[in-house]
Amino acid sequence: MDKMQNFKQFDLLQSSLEGTNLIEASAGTGKTYTVACLFLRLILEKHLGVNEILVLTFTEAAVEELKDRIRTKLRQALDALRTGKSEDQFLLHLLDLNKDRRNAFSLVEEAIRAFDEASIFTIHGFCLRMLRDNAFESGSLFDTELVTEDDSLKKEIVEDFWRNHFYQASPLFVRYALKNRVSPQSLLSLLSNRTGQPYLSIKPEVNFVDPAPQEETLKAMFDKVRDQWPSVRNQVEEVLRESEALKRTIYRKDKIPELISAMDEFLTSSASLPFLFKGFDMLTMTQIRNATKSGYTPPVHSFFQLCEELSDVQKELEKLYSRC
Repeated sequence: MDKMQNFKQFDLLQSSLEGTNLIEASAGTGKTYTVACLFLRLILEKHLGVNEILVLTFTEAAVEELKDRIRTKLRQALDALRTGKSEDQFLLHLLDLNKDRRNAFSLVEEAIRAFDEASIFTIHGFCLRMLRDNAFESGSLFDTELVTEDDSLKKEIVEDFWRNHFYQASPLFVRYALKNRVSPQSLLSLLSNRTGQPYLSIKPEVNFVDPAPQEETLKAMFDKVRDQWPSVRNQVEEVLRESEALKRTIYRKDKIPELISAMDEFLTSSASLPFLFKGFDMLTMTQIRNATKSGYTPPVHSFFQLCEELSDVQKELEKLYSRC
C-alpha cells in the first residue's frame, strides 16, 4: 500500500520534459494520446524538430497509428492557435502557457510540413536504421536486414552444424549422440533457449580431444572379447549359473540364459562397433565381486576381466565424447 501511495498522477501539462521518466499505464488509459501531447510539448517548449524526437513502439500497426494521431494532434494545435478555440482541454491549457502565439504557430506549422521526417519506428526498425546509417562504425553491411521471426534462420544454423559435425563423424560417435538424445531437434531447442544471451559463458571451457585413438583401443578390445566368446561361452554360463558364491537376488539362475543371449546378440551385431548393452556389467569382475556373498571367494574367469577392460575403455571414450 505504501508503494502505491508513492505513485504520482501523471500531469500532461506540468510534468518535466527533462531526464528519464517512467509512465505506467494499463490498456485503454490513453497512452497514444499522451505520446501525441508530449510530442507537441517538445516542439513548443523545447523547440525540437520532428526529426529530433524519437518515438518507439512494438508493431508496424502501432507505428502507423502513432503517426496518424501525432499528425492529427499537430493539426488540431495549429487550428487552435489560429482560432483560439478547441474542444481539447489540453490544447486550451497549452495555449494559455504559450503566450507567443505567432512563434508557436510557426513551430507547429513547420512540424507538420516536415512530418515525413519524423523518427517514429518499431524497435527493430530503429535498430535497422542505426545499423544502416552507421554501417562503418557498426561493421554491418549496407543491405543488412533484421528479421522478427528467426525460427527458419535457427533451423538453418542447426542443420548446417549437424551436416558439418555429424556427417563426417565416426559411426560410434553418432550412435553415442543419438543414444543421448542429441538430434537436430534437441540442438534447435538448445539454441532457442540460449539466443538473446550474448554474454553467456560456457563453464568449464571445453578443449577438444581427438577420440580416434580411444576408438581404436575400444575396437581392439571388442575384437578380443568377440574372438574369445565362442570358446568360453559355456564356461561363463556355467560359472554364473552354478556358483554358490553369487547372491541369487542379483544373479538369478532363470535370468542367466537371457544374459548369455544378450551377449550373443551384442557380439554378432551388424554395427561395426556397438555400445555395451544394459546388463553387460554383470559380466565384469567388479560387479561379480560386489555380488559375492560375505565369506565367499568370487568366482574367477579370465573372460570376466576382459569384459572389465572393455567396459573401462568405453567409459573413457564416453568421457571424451561428452567433451566434443
